[in-house]
Amino acid sequence: MTIALDQVVVENTLLAAIIVGSIYFERWLEEKARRRKERKIKKDTINFIMNDLENKLRFIQESHQYKDYKPLFTDMWDAVILTGRHSLLSFGIFEDLQHTYSWMKYYNTELDVNKCDEGVLKDLLNEVKKSIDQSLKNLTDTNK
Repeated sequence: MTIALDQVVVENTLLAAIIVGSIYFERWLEEKARRRKERKIKKDTINFIMNDLENKLRFIQESHQYKDYKPLFTDMWDAVILTGRHSLLSFGIFEDLQHTYSWMKYYNTELDVNKCDEGVLKDLLNEVKKSIDQSLKNLTDTNK
């Protein structure tokens, strides 16, 4: 009877170890998949924002070239915020991008108020361009 009891204890212990090990392994794989997905979403979001900022630079260049001052759309940044993807960015990058898009919104407000004052609009576009350039540099460094 003792041999049978020892055998049951050993078998149950091995079974418990297998169950605990498989649960641990399954959670580890899930966490690894989640981190991989999060990194991909972060990279896609950064590429999305970089593409938007590069388009803004072309728009600013055309505005200077044709002296045709139109509003800068910030709907791409709004989409990043609304989807919650901004939480994947480091706080420094988020703060920098928020500053850049705030400059764009400020330019849009001034465009509504000072439609005829070309000097003010030109200066503001230059400030927006500087901010975009800095953000693109920071994003490029982050995306490496």
